[in-house]
Order: sequence, then C-alpha cells, then structure tokens
Amino acid sequence: MKIPQSSRKKLLVIVDVQPSFLRERNKGVVKNIVELLAHVPYDAYANATFHAERGSLWDIQQQWICSQGTGTETVEILANELKKYQNVVDVHKTTKSVFKGDEDIAAIFKERGIQEVHVVGVDTNDCVLATAYEAFDLGFVTYVIEECSQSSSSDSLHEKGLALLRHQNMTNNSCIEKIEFMDIEA
Repeated sequence: MKIPQSSRKKLLVIVDVQPSFLRERNKGVVKNIVELLAHVPYDAYANATFHAERGSLWDIQQQWICSQGTGTETVEILANELKKYQNVVDVHKTTKSVFKGDEDIAAIFKERGIQEVHVVGVDTNDCVLATAYEAFDLGFVTYVIEECSQSSSSDSLHEKGLALLRHQNMTNNSCIEKIEFMDIEA
C-alpha cells in the first residue's frame, strides 16, 4: 500500500474496528491497520467506536441495533497497538461521522496544528465515507487508505464506497496531489 507523505501534520482516524463489524472476509483489515501503525508515524490518532441502542434513530429508521458492550470496543490487537502512543483520542459515537462523536476532535486537532487526515476502518460505504467527507468539509486534506478500510456488509458496498472516494481523489490510490508516497507491504 502506498501512503501519502506530505509535509503536513497528520492525524490517523480509526473508524469502528470492533468485533460487531468484523467477519471472516473482512478481518484482514485489522492486520493492515497494524502494519500501517508500525510503519507510518502520525502526529495524532483518533480511535472511534460505535453503538446504537434500542429506540435510537438507527433502530427506528433502519431497524438495526448494536448495543454497547464488548462487541463495540476496538479489537484487542489494535487497542494494544494504540496503547504505545500518547497522542490518542478515544471517540465514542452513535453517528456515522467520527467528527460527531463525544469528543470535538476537529477542535482538538486543529488546535494541535493537524492539516491532513488519513481515515481507516469499517464501513467504507458508511462511517468511513461520512468521516472522510466531514474531514474534507472541515478543511483537512483527507485520504482514505484503501487497504485499511473494509465493509461489514459486502465487498460490493466496499467497492462502491471506494468508487465515490476515488472519484473525488480522496484515497491513497486516487491521490492527484504532487507529493511523495511511502510503500508498505500489506
């Protein structure tokens, strides 16, 4: 995987990498995110988890719940990796975008001088997409790292989410900016 290497201060946003959304076909995304963490230094990290309770908008409009509990915590191997870093903000959310969680990460990271956001996690077609669009709308240069993102629903939805992001040059593989890249084997 190729990672954009601009001179801007960078934030890695990890979206909903939790047991509730991992399946046999998509759990390889965890290994790729761990590889990314091992090889790419970021100036800051945001680790988001999601839950939707009975009676929530998710339940009412989509007839879907994901009750808070062990299935809504970041998977252990990734949580342990993140413990190595001091500059991690944990975000708990009941929304699609990480920027609408219980921490105002836009304000936190703008105050720290962050200018670029890399987004990874689950679901490419849902919360990853919403987070990437909102990061862009908030004024951050934004890239979704394709190899570190997946869908819990289907490969087809993952590809459709990537197609939307690629169309807007918002992935590591669709970047048109004139910058260097770091290659990592995944």
